[in-house]
Amino acid sequence: MTNILPFYIKDCALATIATGLKARTLMEFREKLSAIDPACVYYHFWSPRLRPSFEHWLYLNDFSQWFRKSLHDDVLAERVDVLDPTDYVNMEDLRDDLLKIVDHRLHENEALASYQSAEEFYFAKSKIIIFQTRLRFSQPAELVHIVPLLTLSSLFFHFIDARRRTSDKIDDFSSWLKDSFGDEYQDLISMLRKKDPYIISLSDLKIKLIKMITQYFVKDNA
Repeated sequence: MTNILPFYIKDCALATIATGLKARTLMEFREKLSAIDPACVYYHFWSPRLRPSFEHWLYLNDFSQWFRKSLHDDVLAERVDVLDPTDYVNMEDLRDDLLKIVDHRLHENEALASYQSAEEFYFAKSKIIIFQTRLRFSQPAELVHIVPLLTLSSLFFHFIDARRRTSDKIDDFSSWLKDSFGDEYQDLISMLRKKDPYIISLSDLKIKLIKMITQYFVKDNA
């Protein structure tokens, strides 16, 4: 196939934007959650991946962390923690399921509606700042050497954030392979799409991608 457009590696940073919305009780949280920008839902589920932390997070998203640490409700925290944003086409659907879980918990335990937490929950969203890098490649096999060079924020941009940018809701690598080579690398695309980037850290995701891509091309060239 001729005239293959090179893949240019980009990096990114998430700039946090305060919304001015906050909650101290679960009822206040529910009211604010129903009205916030869907970008807030995205931020509170995904931003912990890029946020420096010196402590182990028991739960994967900001909501569950607040339910546990501030409301002292492990039941609610665990129910929300099983929500995986990669299972949803958009953040509105994810918000709807989150609201259902909160409503059900309020019905179970009415005292939670007015319980005053010691620490308020501050709703935020983010703006993604994109940087050009010097890395680029034109052949799929070059991924073997490119992926180990990616920063974690670059991996976030191309493998996670891409899912809200690409028409098929897939990572940038799969999108490029599909647009440039048709079905030639469908097996690799299928393997990339099966990787759930939410349930593991970016560091672990990078390790798994390196192993998978290396094995794919070594096997292909054996």
